[in-house]
Amino acid sequence: MKIILLSLIMCASLLGSVDSGQTLAQIDDQIITVQDFIERAEYTPRPLYCKGNSNIDKRIILNTLIGEKLFSMEMKKDVPSTIDKYLIGRKNQKMREVLFNYVTSGSLTQKDKFSHWYDLASLEYDISYLSVLDHQLVEEIENSIIEGESLNSIYLFHAKSSDIPTREKINLFTADNRALREELFSKIWSRGDVFGPIVTDDNIIMFVQVDKRRKILDLNPNSIIQINDEITTLINSHLQESRFQNFVNDLMSGMTFELNPEVYFKFSKSIKKWYHEMGDISNLDTASDKIPLLKIKDTQDILLTLNGEKISVDQVLHWLAIHPLVFRDGYYKDLHFTDQLKYALADLIRDHTLNDKSKELDLDKHPEVIAEYDKWYDNYRAIAQRKEIIGKDSEFNSIKVSSALNEYFIGLTQKYTEEIRINVDLLNNISLSSIDMATYNKIGPYKLAVPLFPVITDTYKFNYGQPISMDIYE
Repeated sequence: MKIILLSLIMCASLLGSVDSGQTLAQIDDQIITVQDFIERAEYTPRPLYCKGNSNIDKRIILNTLIGEKLFSMEMKKDVPSTIDKYLIGRKNQKMREVLFNYVTSGSLTQKDKFSHWYDLASLEYDISYLSVLDHQLVEEIENSIIEGESLNSIYLFHAKSSDIPTREKINLFTADNRALREELFSKIWSRGDVFGPIVTDDNIIMFVQVDKRRKILDLNPNSIIQINDEITTLINSHLQESRFQNFVNDLMSGMTFELNPEVYFKFSKSIKKWYHEMGDISNLDTASDKIPLLKIKDTQDILLTLNGEKISVDQVLHWLAIHPLVFRDGYYKDLHFTDQLKYALADLIRDHTLNDKSKELDLDKHPEVIAEYDKWYDNYRAIAQRKEIIGKDSEFNSIKVSSALNEYFIGLTQKYTEEIRINVDLLNNISLSSIDMATYNKIGPYKLAVPLFPVITDTYKFNYGQPISMDIYE
């Protein structure tokens, strides 16, 4: 099973000596921290009118984030049911991330177990491998290996194909499976060595053959220090993931999950067509406007039985409205869709169980979870309010914001001026990257880490609100 861990592909926060938790602005009882500002400015591309690192650029960005909350406050319509479920899904995803941190805190007592990784980090391997789901085949394959058969010939016999899967240039950091990483970097392997069976987090059994080994030397002292720091971080995350996986296994132990074959076949056909039409659902606009209707008859039919409880198609569709299916990568991508869907439903049930456990621990009330919900809630309402002001079909210019939006923003800042506080000195101390980046959650149904940067205003003036003094934080 995959762990629920927010993994950012790209980020370049340059905070210097600034504390990321400090309050940069406050609108009534809502707070924009330095970290909020950095994430919204750097985890998604910004328009050209505020793409730089000058004080003017930073003021425009902060005005935009303040404007987003003001626009949201002015929006009077109720949030549609589709969006409400989307927001709950976002909140639950963050809640599972917080659960991961809760479970894995203090899990680094076994760091010495992987101290040899510092010596093996220069190694790089090319491998061939077998992936097996049928546990009955394991002993047969093991006996074939003992008798001296190559992995390629074993694959040819069982898969009726000579194209055994391979991977090249695997190092300590690119081994994306914990079990493979532990075994491949447990010692120095030689060409032709075969090892296994390895049981992965997804309960796939692997046999691996080393095709080539090379050593990459970097004698630059600064690079060596950096690599050692990266290894320390990798060991920490490796231990955390291992501890959380054990937690998940204990939580799911004894649970039973059985599909109703006749209903499942019809459900699978509908889901396959739906997902091919739907595409990515990371963006709120996609969630509200572009998801086609999933048409399934007889939604009261029983789709599956979970721990003896009969679950209808309608109940599963309700789960999917909050937590879209996530299909596994790697070996699973080559399976028939009905099998891929089966594992996606198992992962959905796992996350549903983790949600229940998180709520038992009151993690749904955790400040980070509430802040995550508010961030996406305000973004949706602000964009909806913007459509009310300038029309749904208006096009936006990344060079300049329309005068209508600027005037509306300025009017709101005057209306709420007594409720707004800004720490200008703190803002000036923040350094931003001007490189366009897109940051994604590697795991979970909702991929975008932050909402797209909202086009609200390009004014840089702070002729409203009250100052927050830096002295408060000194």
